[in-house]
Amino acid sequence: MTLQQCMGRALERNLDVRNASLDADLAGKAHEQAYWSLLPNLNGAATHGYNWGKTIDQYTNTFATDRVRTNNFYLSSDVALFQGLRKQNTLKQTALDQQAAEKGLEAMRNDVSTAVVRAYLDLAGLNEQVVAAETQAQATKDQEATTQALYEAGRLARADLLDIQAQLAQDQYTVEDLKIQADKAKLTLAQLMFLGPDEIASFQIATPSIGELAIAEPTATVPEVLAKVVASNPAYAQAQLSSQSAERGISIAQANALPSLSFNASLGTGYSGRNFEMVGSPMLAGFSVIGSTQGGEPVYAPNYTQNTQVKSFSQQLNDNLNESVGFTLSVPIFNNMSNKYATDRARVQYEQAKTNLDKQRNALQVDVQNALTAQRGAYRQYISAKLAVDAAEEAVRMANERYAQHAITATDLNVAKARLQKGTAQLINAKYSYLMAEKALDILQGLPVNL
Repeated sequence: MTLQQCMGRALERNLDVRNASLDADLAGKAHEQAYWSLLPNLNGAATHGYNWGKTIDQYTNTFATDRVRTNNFYLSSDVALFQGLRKQNTLKQTALDQQAAEKGLEAMRNDVSTAVVRAYLDLAGLNEQVVAAETQAQATKDQEATTQALYEAGRLARADLLDIQAQLAQDQYTVEDLKIQADKAKLTLAQLMFLGPDEIASFQIATPSIGELAIAEPTATVPEVLAKVVASNPAYAQAQLSSQSAERGISIAQANALPSLSFNASLGTGYSGRNFEMVGSPMLAGFSVIGSTQGGEPVYAPNYTQNTQVKSFSQQLNDNLNESVGFTLSVPIFNNMSNKYATDRARVQYEQAKTNLDKQRNALQVDVQNALTAQRGAYRQYISAKLAVDAAEEAVRMANERYAQHAITATDLNVAKARLQKGTAQLINAKYSYLMAEKALDILQGLPVNL
């Protein structure tokens, strides 16, 4: 797998990145909700019930003692006309929170990418050291075979053979030690990528085609690089947005101490099983005495009856329709000092956010200083190691010739080889240290990472 593939896999599976993505999604939903809260609301309700026992029917205003069915239907709406710009500031604050969460996701991706690049380069450097050590061990093994033949022919002492064999054992130990380190580095990279046991078993990285490193001493200064980093770094942008959001929080808290004005409207209707209407014409049902004349004769009055029925459902809904509108002015007078302390807390939170912004800038400055210092140090190490390797290679070549001519001992040859092995390891370390510092600066500045 290439570096880009490793970073892609790590970003895809990393749980912190996933949580940061969910945080950004939640912040986006909060911003949408703040936008919709500016609009009037609309609520509806319906009831269906029965009543037993004595009660006054709300639609006929009569006593009922039998079972009565009732239905009620409501629509209501209200909108805040003025709340000290609390909702407007909340909308702006949630917009800042959404941007901050998105920058937080980007910052988390950068952190994961940096860790993957470091682990990838560590593994690539160790793999290169393993190859160099194996080459050295093979050369020593060939030398051991030649020395064995010369010893058996009586042309070299046994001490020379033992020196070569000791060097071969040391070279093989170095190879195994480097392989162990490479296995650990491989495991570290695989864990960053959340690979399973089966995937780790077959996991290998592609050897980066670095070739001859075009290395140059850094000329940029810390202020120059820091200015670029501050302008593009998502972690710093997140801290800035969080500071602006906290500043909005002060205005939101202050709005609670201001009067508020709201408008409300409602529409309702209902149905009652006691709401009767007359049906047909009145019918004579006899007479009843209502008094008497002065002479004692009774006075009669006719009695009439008429059929009734419960008004239809639709008719009652139309007859019982009621509408209302109103304004509500709320003036906070004393709220147990809650508004004051809420504003004080908002100011403290704003100061904390500003402190975190300064802290983030200081952290970026430290990262830039460390990366530039590491890059300059790796540059000097690389130049020195390159000169040392060139000289050691020539020394080993000459030592091999002199050893073949019996001009030096095996110990002298081993010393020359040890210098070459050490110089090669230092050269590889310096190369990858330079690369790591360079890529760390690229990530800090938001530049693409390529090898």
